[in-house]
Amino acid sequence: MSFTPRRSLSSMSDINVTNLVDVILVLLVIFMITSPLMQMGVQVDLPKASANVIESKTNLTVTVKKDATLYVEDKLVPLTALPAELAEALKNGKRGVLIRADKEVSYGAVIKVLDTARKAGIQDVGLVTELQEEAKKK
Repeated sequence: MSFTPRRSLSSMSDINVTNLVDVILVLLVIFMITSPLMQMGVQVDLPKASANVIESKTNLTVTVKKDATLYVEDKLVPLTALPAELAEALKNGKRGVLIRADKEVSYGAVIKVLDTARKAGIQDVGLVTELQEEAKKK
């Protein structure tokens, strides 16, 4: 009985990408679910209006919560430090300010933010509202 010599064991040079694709798809689903949640920033109850929606990446968002605390983007900022934050944003290429104010915040708190933005040299100021149901249907 003759035996033929077996080849020596060699490693596989092919990569099994099935597991890699599965992991990538799971990560993609996780990011798709969590990305809308990260987009909102500071949670406030906005007033409703039927005005046109204006989206701009060149605007800085200032949020005024119900207790009149201020957030520049997602960073808590006292009112005394707001002029410096706005001046810094103006230097970094931001052209305007969008004020997101809770519908139950005092009118005076919103006016203080508006006045501070004007004193910092920002002329383009907008108020963010939530779109009314009738306007969404059109």
